[in-house]
Amino acid sequence: MFLLITPALAEAEIGFEADAVTVNQDDGSMLATGNVVMTQAAMTLRADEVRYNREDDVAVATGNVEFIDNDGAVHRADIMTLDTEFTHIVAETLRSRYPDNSFFIADEGDIVSGGTSIFDSSRFSACNCDFENGETPIWDLRATSTRHIAETKTIVHSNVRMHILNVPIGYLPYLAHPDWTVRRRTGFLAPSFLLSSDLGFSTSIPYFVVLGDTNDLEFTPYRFQRRGLAVKTRYRQKWDRSDLNVALYTGSLNTFKKNRESVAALDGIFSTTIGDDWNVKMRARRSSQDTFMRRYKFNSDTWLKSSAVAERIKSDKYYYVEVSDMQSLSSGTAADHEPTILPHVFYEDVKPGFRNGQTLKTEISAIQLDNDEGHDMSRWVGNVEITDRLSDGPVKTDARAGVIGSYYSIQKKPAAAATKTDDLGRITPMASVSVRYPLAVSTKRGRAIVEPQVQFAYVGGTDRTADIPNRDSADYRIDPANLFLLNRYQGYDYLRPGSRLDMGVSVQANTSALGRVSGFMGVSQRLSGKPSTGLAVNENSSLSDYVASLSAKPFNKVSVSWSGRLAPDDLKLNESKTSLSGTVSKLSYSLEHMQLAKPYFKSASSDLEELTASFTYSLGGGWKVIGRQVWNLSNGKTVRDSSTAAFSWTGGLQDCLTIDFGYDRDLDADRDIKADDQFTFTMNFKYLGSISKDMIKSTLLSNN
Repeated sequence: MFLLITPALAEAEIGFEADAVTVNQDDGSMLATGNVVMTQAAMTLRADEVRYNREDDVAVATGNVEFIDNDGAVHRADIMTLDTEFTHIVAETLRSRYPDNSFFIADEGDIVSGGTSIFDSSRFSACNCDFENGETPIWDLRATSTRHIAETKTIVHSNVRMHILNVPIGYLPYLAHPDWTVRRRTGFLAPSFLLSSDLGFSTSIPYFVVLGDTNDLEFTPYRFQRRGLAVKTRYRQKWDRSDLNVALYTGSLNTFKKNRESVAALDGIFSTTIGDDWNVKMRARRSSQDTFMRRYKFNSDTWLKSSAVAERIKSDKYYYVEVSDMQSLSSGTAADHEPTILPHVFYEDVKPGFRNGQTLKTEISAIQLDNDEGHDMSRWVGNVEITDRLSDGPVKTDARAGVIGSYYSIQKKPAAAATKTDDLGRITPMASVSVRYPLAVSTKRGRAIVEPQVQFAYVGGTDRTADIPNRDSADYRIDPANLFLLNRYQGYDYLRPGSRLDMGVSVQANTSALGRVSGFMGVSQRLSGKPSTGLAVNENSSLSDYVASLSAKPFNKVSVSWSGRLAPDDLKLNESKTSLSGTVSKLSYSLEHMQLAKPYFKSASSDLEELTASFTYSLGGGWKVIGRQVWNLSNGKTVRDSSTAAFSWTGGLQDCLTIDFGYDRDLDADRDIKADDQFTFTMNFKYLGSISKDMIKSTLLSNN
């Protein structure tokens, strides 16, 4: 074996490794035969034979030729001619594989590094298949000539035919698309089509504009055959510590008010990090009309929140500042029921107390709240709480004490509200002592820790719950997470003086059959003071609802969880949530059941009950089925509610084609928005974009 750099090629630093090398001293030509390896920088040429002609300054490789370029692309040919810089290659019967696994096949290829390469009688595909050994790509493009323009990173095909599994499906005289190195490119994106009995035949085709390395623009015009025109304009930009994403919707569309109403909506987000780790996020969301965003499928939200939030998190401190305004898109929402916060300021500091085992927490809060279900008010709050570990032996004893000072200026209230319009102050001292006794239990089938806990809690001060509107704790319900909190309402508006005894027991176990098991059951006993809301359906009961939870993962294949609340007098189930999920072979599934008693919803005419089932099943070969169904089980009836389903294919191992069949059943209705069924079909070709069609979208459900 010979390994050398010939004098004639010393400047180009090309080395040869071969079984035999012959150099003609007269004309400087060289012949290398047998396992030839020719290298320059990161490029490598392999062949059975390489002949270098000094006069023409080219090398001709023959026999099992393989060339690997700087980018890692592998080019194979029967005959290949290269210059000494390896920047220009001419090959016959060329087969090229690129780093992303896309490939070119051509009768002849003329490859110019950094320039325009030409492939005659070409075949291109982004599919990752073993074409060298005859594997058929899922799709490929066959052209009389193809140009790869490196400067613009574009591939241009002339007289191109598209084949799917070797079957021709279409012809174009010209087709251009980005090459495998392009992340984004100015041009049209995939069009979409929709057929609907409400909107008629609708079309949209986005146009994407690259403005720079970190910003771009996208225009999407929509034409609704029976309902008008609309345009979505989206702008994005990214800086080192900031991001901007703005979408503007404009149109002349049919609405419940009139035909061809001029409508507009804005959804803009700006986030940045400033100063000493302050995270700032601003979002503007507004619509000139209530229903057009939902009816024309731009957005399904019924509330739009505009806000500016600044947040800072340290190991022992937390800062939060917010201003916000809400817009309702639902009929019947009055202007004084769209909350505005100007502003909300919150600060929390947690640090060691006055001795070992103590923790001192301080909170300061201020808020101006307007139009919150007819209420306008200001609130200033200071909260100090100290926690002390009194004993840390087998029996663990903790004491907590705190005081909440608050001042309210209530400027407005609904006429039917019993609260006052006045300036009010309140001092609320609180204290508790809790005792826990963890017990370790071990058997042949597993281990468990059982921990009973008892807490006595006292809340003092004047009862002002009838005077102060409850705006931050109105949805409170007792549960395992807040049972043992000193201020278990976790807000400041609703603080009911009195004393109570909280009791509960938790279990954490590892068993051979059920895997990891955790459970809890607890209850609260009112000892003094008036009944509090959110504790039980029967608010006059001295006992709260029993709260319980249980979760397990049997055999590490199925996850089961349940949580609920039971009435203290007859153990009736007032609220429950049950979930079951797991995987069986290629099937992933989940079931969720929710039940809630009528008294927890003022507007409810009956108990609420709902069942949701979802699944994902892999069929193999890249095919996958996804489904989700919701049933309304209220009033003892079973009513099929919203449904979604999808049947998709990701092209299997070749990773170059995605096919999606979708179904969506939407029963939401509001003025000119009708319940409907929608079927979708999408094909996405790697590097070529997608063909999308939403069809058979009907409003037949509205007649049922």
